[in-house]
Amino acid sequence: MRKFLALILLIGLLPCSAFAISADDFIPPVQAKPEQQAELLAVKDEGSVKTFQDENLGVQVTQAATLQDAINKIIAKPKQGCEIVYASQSSGATLVATGIGTYKTDYENVIATRIEQRQAYVQAFMQAKAQMAQTTGELVIRGKTNFDTRDEILTSEKKTLINLDQELSESQQASVRKVLKGYVTYAVQDDETKGIVSVTIVSSPKTRGANSRNSTDGIVAANLNAGLNSLLAEIQNNLVPPVGGRIIEVPGTGETAWVGFGSAVVHKDSQASIQARLNLQAERIAGVRALDALAGIILGDDTKWTAHADESSRSQILDFERAQQSDQTTKGTAEEIKAYDTRKAEMRNTLFSSEQIESLRNGTLPRGVRRIVFTDENEYFAYGIAVYVPSVTDLVNEAAREMEEAQIVRPTKPRDPKGGAPINNRPANGSNSNSKLKLKKGPSGVVNQNI
Repeated sequence: MRKFLALILLIGLLPCSAFAISADDFIPPVQAKPEQQAELLAVKDEGSVKTFQDENLGVQVTQAATLQDAINKIIAKPKQGCEIVYASQSSGATLVATGIGTYKTDYENVIATRIEQRQAYVQAFMQAKAQMAQTTGELVIRGKTNFDTRDEILTSEKKTLINLDQELSESQQASVRKVLKGYVTYAVQDDETKGIVSVTIVSSPKTRGANSRNSTDGIVAANLNAGLNSLLAEIQNNLVPPVGGRIIEVPGTGETAWVGFGSAVVHKDSQASIQARLNLQAERIAGVRALDALAGIILGDDTKWTAHADESSRSQILDFERAQQSDQTTKGTAEEIKAYDTRKAEMRNTLFSSEQIESLRNGTLPRGVRRIVFTDENEYFAYGIAVYVPSVTDLVNEAAREMEEAQIVRPTKPRDPKGGAPINNRPANGSNSNSKLKLKKGPSGVVNQNI
């Protein structure tokens, strides 16, 4: 129990280490150091990458020697969609989904730009989840197509007049609803010159928890410390994506930890005390968003996607018009029919489209979820990280049980025979609690006690 409590206190204080994290057999570029990112995004064995039509699935899949090569081949040029990849014929399917978001880069107020920049990440993240839902869920399609054509020919002793009118209208609606679990953020990319953000998420057998297990040995704290050291090193190197999450593998136990990310824009004020409050506000929001992201990963993200399109085209060739619309005969008198001097040709097309993505999370997170919040060195953004490790939850559950069963209150001490407060709790003589008040620094530091 003491080891566990010490671990909880140390998680936010651990020194950084160079421990390399394993997540399935790929390392997401967003968790790598800057000098490693280019290498991690490169396809190392081009000859092993194959794209083919899977006969069993009936869809196109990509296979390579490693998942990292297969994924990197797909995201070399970020494109919105979802692909299926394999590291080998015997491995489970891995889904790679990419979403795109956009933002304006020329606002006079830079805070407005940062808000839209963060929202672009959220937009791209939502699109990536929608693409994954469309692949793993059952798409419901409703469509309607109408084609109308009308020909009218008017012939007299002098000439023949022709009116041709045709109209094509199409309406389609596609929708899907799927609860997504076990997806991680693989790569994020911001092109600040164009205002385009891409987010790629990956769901593999490992991230879905297919190979995870709870550790029951007696050295959980030491192994978990080593794994979280790497996470804290990433935080200090500003390698935390503003949305989504990922996994880290606890060394020595084979256990998997799930991590959720959150972010918030830090607003600015010239007064130091107000700025400090704004920093705390942003960190609080980022922390809540990290918990929300973690809930989506481990409890389920109910994602609903709906797209609608209406298009109508009308083309006409007109030699005449009916001056009196009540005239429905094919003959018509000179008063009823007005011939044009020249033939008129008209074409008009209208298009309306809409898309709605709804992502819902609802549930209770396990005990022992650790939250870390911080503001970047420029105080532009606040970031939050929420970490769930099953073995830590087991230990916290045990601590909660001990807390509920603890008997802390002792029998009351004997009172002074003359009456009044207990003997040990009497105030000192001559105290004056309100005299000469002044502000001084409050308690700061680590409490040294045996816990």
